[in-house]
Amino acid sequence: MLSNTRWRKASRLLCLFCCTSSLAFADPTFDLKTLLDKAIAENPMMAVSKAQTAAAAAGITAARAYYNPDLEVMGGPARYRGVPTPGATERNYGITISQPLDFPGTRTSRRELAEQQFTYAEKGIQTTSFDLRNQIKQAYLGVLLRQQLLEMLGANLALLQEIQSKVKRKVEIGEAPRYELIKADTELLAAERDYASAQTRIDEAKAILRGMIGNMPDSFEIKSELPTIATLPSITELRQSAENNPYLQQLITAKDGAEAKLKLEQALRFPGLTLKSDFTQDPDLNTFRVGVVVPLPVWNRREGQIAQAAAGIEEADANIKLQQQVLRKEIDSAYQRNVIASNQLKVFENGLLQQSEATLSRAEAAYKFGERGILEYLDAQRVNRDVKRDYLIAKFDYFFSVLQIERFIGSDLVQP
Repeated sequence: MLSNTRWRKASRLLCLFCCTSSLAFADPTFDLKTLLDKAIAENPMMAVSKAQTAAAAAGITAARAYYNPDLEVMGGPARYRGVPTPGATERNYGITISQPLDFPGTRTSRRELAEQQFTYAEKGIQTTSFDLRNQIKQAYLGVLLRQQLLEMLGANLALLQEIQSKVKRKVEIGEAPRYELIKADTELLAAERDYASAQTRIDEAKAILRGMIGNMPDSFEIKSELPTIATLPSITELRQSAENNPYLQQLITAKDGAEAKLKLEQALRFPGLTLKSDFTQDPDLNTFRVGVVVPLPVWNRREGQIAQAAAGIEEADANIKLQQQVLRKEIDSAYQRNVIASNQLKVFENGLLQQSEATLSRAEAAYKFGERGILEYLDAQRVNRDVKRDYLIAKFDYFFSVLQIERFIGSDLVQP
């Protein structure tokens, strides 16, 4: 037999081992800021946008590069003319070097187009990043909502289990009729069903969040901390802030690129010239020449390419106006949803929750003193549960409405 001291030491070591093991195998827990940073660093969509930006940066390098010179070497037999010796032959050869050169206007237009394409790609990173952050906030709040619903349903399940146990004892000793136990069993089965469904919905919400981030463990937890909401501007200020929408900014950059494309197409009608120099050696004659090759826009004046570029500007301008119109409509709609959600919260917080709790307390007291039956008590319990659930949904609907406004104005209103 172990002594008491040894037994206590062994017990402490066993407890320490169990605690260490539980910590070692616990699921990792993430807060919203960590998830946002992780998504920006690891999400494949961000990698695609960054690769497109790198390609656009390489396009600037290509636009600034000079054309390579061309070297042409030719040779062959030569025959004298007027030489009396029949059959006399020699060889000749020639070397030509050509260097294409852009006119300054053409070269500048090509570089400006490449720079606009790079700016468009950078705007694409900002658009992808902002949209991804907004979606992750929504998914994060979706998990939090389902977790809090699960906690509420768990508390309700525990209470119904207690009620069912008490009713069962009363029925067994003859203090309550059999139908009260049937009603309690029915309510308990419904609560167990709702609790199991809520657990499944948490797994579904976590799967959505995991898919947005990318490299995430199969099992993880999130901190039950609601993000903070900045002061919501007025509807007039929100409409003005729509100009900062990343999609709209990208469309404006696309129009700048279309204008640079038109300028380049116009310059390419007469893009530049080619400097040429050649040396030719014949059997009895050496020649050296320097010349210039100038393209003449006679048959092809790039009317089609110029018309396409001009149509691209009109299309970009129409897309900007369309996006502005859509943003104005969506901001107005999101703002109204936010007002509705805010009003619903006020209804719950200014009396509905207290009334529901008071009604449940009275029904519970009446049931304990035998003034009312189990049916009235369970009905009051169900109404109170529905009110709490609706309040919880309304609170998160307010967050979701703010996230919608955030997406349209391009500014962070919900902050971790």
